[in-house]
Amino acid sequence: GAIAERMKFSSVLLFVALWMFAVYFPLAHMVWGPGGFMNGLGNFEKSGIKAIDFAGGTVVHMSSGWSALILCLIVGKRSGFGAKSFAPHSMVLTAIGTGMLWVGWYGFNAGSALAADGIAANAFTTTTLAAAVAAFVWPVLEWILKGHPTVLGFCSGAVSGLVVITPAAGFVTPGSAVIMGLLAGAIPFFAVMYMKKWLGYDDALDTFGVHGVGGTLGAILTAVFASTEANPALADVIKKGLMGEHFKAIAFTIVLSVVATVVIAL
Repeated sequence: GAIAERMKFSSVLLFVALWMFAVYFPLAHMVWGPGGFMNGLGNFEKSGIKAIDFAGGTVVHMSSGWSALILCLIVGKRSGFGAKSFAPHSMVLTAIGTGMLWVGWYGFNAGSALAADGIAANAFTTTTLAAAVAAFVWPVLEWILKGHPTVLGFCSGAVSGLVVITPAAGFVTPGSAVIMGLLAGAIPFFAVMYMKKWLGYDDALDTFGVHGVGGTLGAILTAVFASTEANPALADVIKKGLMGEHFKAIAFTIVLSVVATVVIAL
């Protein structure tokens, strides 16, 4: 998404095919493969890291978000970037797409419980709350700082909330999900609205601001809010301490994503 309008379709297909083997499959195997998915807890057991990831915050959002940033820096800016508007041509399609995405998100967040049980129900609830709160916070910040809220801001906030709650969905309580939604609506907002301008990169669909920044935020907040009240299987993991392990997982994911993207893109 970050390099929309700048790569040939054949190049995108080739890049994605190679990227899956270099980044996605190894991460997915480490977190969810044999020895990684233990007692319903996705963790980096294969790499010796004890971080937890319920539905793919590192595997999907961090990996793709950081890769997207590197790729758009390598490919360069779109012609006319900064001189003309690149606003979405149809907010109706944007809103419809966001709705489809939100509904589909329940499939892998709640579905990552691998059962129709209380963990799945909790994941469904925390996903809803985080997305709804972030979808409220983002346009409110637009209203305060830009003078008016937008439908695009609502949609961006919803996706940010979904991204941030993904690694934590089955590990945190609904109350914690609300707090995560507040942060999900605020921190990616500033990354998209201000950091992108400060650094000057052309991320066509704000992939890094929402998925890279949001995914990293979600990994950190998962370590902060993971609770045995939400998931009894966390008892042993929490005793050993999560924050240090999560920073290891974050560093590992960023390094793998960035290095692989540079090699494949060049």
